[in-house]
Amino acid sequence: MHEAVSQKQFSRRSFARGSLGILALAALGSPLLAACSPGAQGGAAGAQGKGALPDFIRYEGVTPDLKGTDLGIPDVFYRYPAQPVKALAQAPGDGKAITSMVQTSSPIPPGVDKNAYWQELNRRLGSDLQISMTPATDYPSKFATVVAGDTLPDIFQVARGANSVPQLLRAKAANLTEHLSGNAIKDYPFLANIPSESWSAAMFGGEIFAIPIPRGVLQSTIQYRREDLLAAKGITAQPASFQDYLSLCKELSDPKANTWALTQVPINFIAQTLNVPNGWREENGQLTNKDETPEMKEALEAGRRMFAEGVVNPDAFAANAGQYKQWFLAGTAYFTGDSYSAWPAYYQQAAGQEGFKISALDVPGFDGGKGSLWIGSPTHSVVAFNKNAGDRLETFLQVANWLAAPFGTEEYLFRKYGVKGVHYQLSGTDPVPLDSGVGQTQLGQQYLADAPTVLYLPGEEDVVKAQYEQMNRVLPDGSASPVEGLYSETEVRKGSQLEKKLRSVRDDILQDRQPVAAWDDAVKEWRSGGGDKIRSELEEALAASKA
Repeated sequence: MHEAVSQKQFSRRSFARGSLGILALAALGSPLLAACSPGAQGGAAGAQGKGALPDFIRYEGVTPDLKGTDLGIPDVFYRYPAQPVKALAQAPGDGKAITSMVQTSSPIPPGVDKNAYWQELNRRLGSDLQISMTPATDYPSKFATVVAGDTLPDIFQVARGANSVPQLLRAKAANLTEHLSGNAIKDYPFLANIPSESWSAAMFGGEIFAIPIPRGVLQSTIQYRREDLLAAKGITAQPASFQDYLSLCKELSDPKANTWALTQVPINFIAQTLNVPNGWREENGQLTNKDETPEMKEALEAGRRMFAEGVVNPDAFAANAGQYKQWFLAGTAYFTGDSYSAWPAYYQQAAGQEGFKISALDVPGFDGGKGSLWIGSPTHSVVAFNKNAGDRLETFLQVANWLAAPFGTEEYLFRKYGVKGVHYQLSGTDPVPLDSGVGQTQLGQQYLADAPTVLYLPGEEDVVKAQYEQMNRVLPDGSASPVEGLYSETEVRKGSQLEKKLRSVRDDILQDRQPVAAWDDAVKEWRSGGGDKIRSELEEALAASKA
């Protein structure tokens, strides 16, 4: 039996070390243009140091139906409170305009002059919040241009994939340490309500230069199952091993009926059954990448076998995430990989499908026992404030605090849904968006500041309860990344390119175009092409964080 690795303990305490670095934000876009002072502190791995995280002060003004846990499991609400709490007595603004820039995945809404929601938002804030929105795919390039031109607004979302983030923040962002470190954050109760693990992303050298957009565990990827379709076949049990899973997939697949068990080869799920580390394995300060482990080669062989057995949609390698969702929703696949955040979204997308029901696989050990789910980053991105904010920094922080008001408050209800009768109606006590109003409310404001996520799907108590229970079964054995919160400049600059090359070889192996032995050469190329440098930078940052 494959033994669980030692790094799998997952708790708020495990993030204390990460608070000494800064999130190595995924390289998702174009490079950041060189616009920071050459004298800015921080090398390739970032200058690490000791500093105090903001205190975590849980907001107790609203009582959930099921309380979240220190494992990062969110609070559960079966319905929106009938009498939302008005959490703040006065508007946070100072009467002056506030400029900002964010990414968005939604269509650009009407401008403020034609947008009743935006106008009401400004009234409630007490300042005109000017938001420059850029599609997410274009945001890294836009951000780089703005930094290079030294035209950053008052509040800005740091682009994921930006180069030289530590230097950028020291050169361009306000130092928030004296305002937010330790119990100083109590002046901003909704920022204090953001869990500690998310704050590691906002710190550099023991100082706070940004606020995090928290996501808890919802960015973790799991293996979904069509519970309704399986139940119709009398299948309710969870697979107890990889062989159990493969046998079940063979039983379910019927190419003549255009049905396969899997939308794609579940390579990460297989790796988790083998206790492959979440990104890196750390032992006595030394890091081993997941792709260097012998267990990863075992996972590749198992994945190759799955594809060869005909249990995966043959178009899997040419398809994208949207098509995987379509196959899963249409019932031409029984299993698919997706993030925890997709759980309620599948129900919304399947509206009208009578009896539609999903659940998720637990993570068994490859040969039995338990595997270990990879815990996703607790932070979506970080938001900084212009270094030239001066006396207005207090106002900007109060506005961010307002934007982070938690679920169950009057402020949250407005921020997410707008004005009753204009942007939403109530079904019982739950807000139901109106088609005519949705286009106005998507300003990207959730990327300026946001509350911790909750599990909530109106009218579907059983759905959120099932997700909560599955999280409680799986997350105690989950693995957090040992380098969460640490920064490697080489990873930001080269990581995406190196990963793309590995994925190409991986996909060839899974389709039996190359032997599993080809993985050894691919890993050697990864190491010489920058992987070893990434490792050394992260080890340097890790050692400094423990000093």
